[in-house]
Amino acid sequence: MKAQIASKIAGSDPLEFPQAIDRAIARRFSFYQEGIKKYQNANFVNSRNEMPVVWSQGSASLLDYSEARGGYPLFIIPSLVNRYYILDLMQEKSFLRWLAGEGWAPYVMDWGQPDLAERDFGLEDYIVQYLQPALDNIVEQCGQKPNVVGYCMGGTLATALTVLSQPKIRSLVLIASPWDFHEDEDERAMQQGKWLQCLMPLVQSIGHLPSEILQGLFASLDPTLSLRKFSRFRSLDENTEQAKTFVYLEDWLNDGVPLTHRVAKECLLEWYGENLTKKGLWSIAGEAITLDRVQLPTLSVVSDNDRIVPKASSLAAAELIANSTVVRISLGHIGMMVSRGAQSKSWILVSDWMKQIIA
Repeated sequence: MKAQIASKIAGSDPLEFPQAIDRAIARRFSFYQEGIKKYQNANFVNSRNEMPVVWSQGSASLLDYSEARGGYPLFIIPSLVNRYYILDLMQEKSFLRWLAGEGWAPYVMDWGQPDLAERDFGLEDYIVQYLQPALDNIVEQCGQKPNVVGYCMGGTLATALTVLSQPKIRSLVLIASPWDFHEDEDERAMQQGKWLQCLMPLVQSIGHLPSEILQGLFASLDPTLSLRKFSRFRSLDENTEQAKTFVYLEDWLNDGVPLTHRVAKECLLEWYGENLTKKGLWSIAGEAITLDRVQLPTLSVVSDNDRIVPKASSLAAAELIANSTVVRISLGHIGMMVSRGAQSKSWILVSDWMKQIIA
C-alpha cells in the first residue's frame, strides 16, 4: 500500500497531493458543520417523567425511582460534575428505571446546580450535609440498609460515605469510580495532575470551575471525537433510536455543572495533584477515608476502555478493599450506562451481584 501511494505521488503534479488533502479536509469539516447544525435543529422531546422528591436540602434532591413497587432500597450517587440523568437518559435507556423493573427500589441523588447554599461547599459538606441525611431518610423510609451504588466521581464520594456510615449500609457498588489518580505512577497521569493545577488561578478569580472548562478537559482526552461523532450523526435517519440517543446524550453533555471553588481545589490539587486518596491521606469530618476501613461486600465495575477513569485508577480501590469483587467490561465510561450493550454487559452484572448479597 505504501509503495502504491509513493508511486502515485512520484508520478503526479507536485501540487496535486496537497490540494487533494485540502479538499478532503474541507469535505470532512463540511460534514462536521452539517452534523452540528442537524443537532441544533433537532426537535426531539424527551419523554422522561420527573420522579417524586422524598428529601431535599439546598440544591440537592433525593428522587424516588421505585414507582411505589417496593423492593430492596438502593442509594445511587452520581458524579458532581454532570447531571444525574445519564442514569435515566430516556425511557428506553434508563439504568434507574430498569433497576426498578428488576424489583429494586432505586433512590438517586440529584445534586442540582450549586447555588448560594453550596457556594462555599467542599466535598465534606456534600457528604456530611447531603449524602448522610439522604441515607438516613432511605433507612427510615424503607426500614432496611440500602446497597450504595456510586458512578464515576459518585463512587469516590460513596466510598467516603461508607466509611462514615458503615452500619447503615448493606453493600457498596463502584462503577467506573476513580481512586488512584496517578494510575499506578503512570507518567502521563502524573503530568496531567500537574498541569490541572494551572486552572486554580482561574477558579480563584471567578469563584468556581465552569462546566465549559470541565467539558473541554474531557474533550481533550480524544481531540477528534467531536469531529467523528457529528460527522456520523449527519448521515443518521432522524427517526431512529440511534439519532434520538445521540441528541439526548449531547443535551446531557451540554448540561454540565460547575464545581464550587473548594471542590475544584480538592479535586485538582488534592486528588489529581497529590493523589491523597491512593496515599490514604484523604479525610472527611476528621475521619481518614482509607479502603481498609471498608468492611462491607463491594463490587467494582472496571472498564478496560475508559478514557475518563482509566482502569488503573478504578482497579486500585478494588485491590485494597478486603471483601471485594471485580468485574471487567469493555464498554466506555458513558457506554456502560447508555450504549446498546449496557444492559447485558453492565447493568445485569450489578443487579445479579446485589441479589446475591441480599439473599
